[in-house]
Amino acid sequence: MKLMKTLGLAALLAAAAQAAQANVDTDSVRRGAYLARVSDCIACHSAPDGKPNAGGLAMDTPVGKIYSTNITPDKETGIGDYSYEDFARALRQGVAKEGHSLYPAMPYTSFARINDADMRDLYAYFMHGVAPVAQENRDSDIPWPLSMRWPLTLWRWFFHDDSAYQADAGKSAEWNRGAYLVQGMAHCGTCHTPRGAAFQEVALNDKKAGYLTGSQLAGWYAGNLTGDAREGLGGWSADELVEYLQKGRNRYTAAFGPMAEVVHYSTQHVSAGDLAAMAVYLKSLPGAGAADVRPVRTGSALFFE
Repeated sequence: MKLMKTLGLAALLAAAAQAAQANVDTDSVRRGAYLARVSDCIACHSAPDGKPNAGGLAMDTPVGKIYSTNITPDKETGIGDYSYEDFARALRQGVAKEGHSLYPAMPYTSFARINDADMRDLYAYFMHGVAPVAQENRDSDIPWPLSMRWPLTLWRWFFHDDSAYQADAGKSAEWNRGAYLVQGMAHCGTCHTPRGAAFQEVALNDKKAGYLTGSQLAGWYAGNLTGDAREGLGGWSADELVEYLQKGRNRYTAAFGPMAEVVHYSTQHVSAGDLAAMAVYLKSLPGAGAADVRPVRTGSALFFE
């Protein structure tokens, strides 16, 4: 009798699991998988020779190394116990489920632009389309008291805008799609916009000077993406820009360093329509030289005056 009860309970649990799986919106998971590619999540949240999305990638900051976190749905070490609201707050506001502030190396300053439908698809993918990996997150190498996270609350107050993308009614649907992707999920400004004294992006969109005018970060120069003829994309056609994002090269240059990783993990997988929209938006940006932010090296770190 006891064995039969045990077997009955096991069958009940298996049926419940199957029912739960049956309720998963597979289309939402599929869309979320694509959006995660656009967002290039795997590049930062996967360590060399590590499991995808399990975290552990070291990132240099001016005050020490930080390590990307486990974003698989493992309930103990990942984000498996995140509700949708927890997930959206982390991506839009830079606050973890436990309440601590995320370092702005996580591009929540861009992900705040993501609309609700896309955010829900991303959540569906990370909850149901990613294999859970039990891997503890690693503490940063930042020494105390610089490792305290409460000052990041003040940083967000001064520098973060968590409003969603607002379409420009005077522009085409293709332009708006490109602006939405560039400013949001593709988070181009994270690398291609200069940073100020507090390591903040000097502009989060094209409404403010300095956006996408190029930046030096972690020993690399991320180019000027405006229409500047000398420093930027003024001489490129939209088709040549799409070719570069698809193949990592065109008649002008080839991708290297971090941009080569972006092509490998992200842009080569982005649809031709979305790449064309991004090109339309980028080619609409008027030429602008790099903002007056001078990089200063101190050891291996990069500071800004």
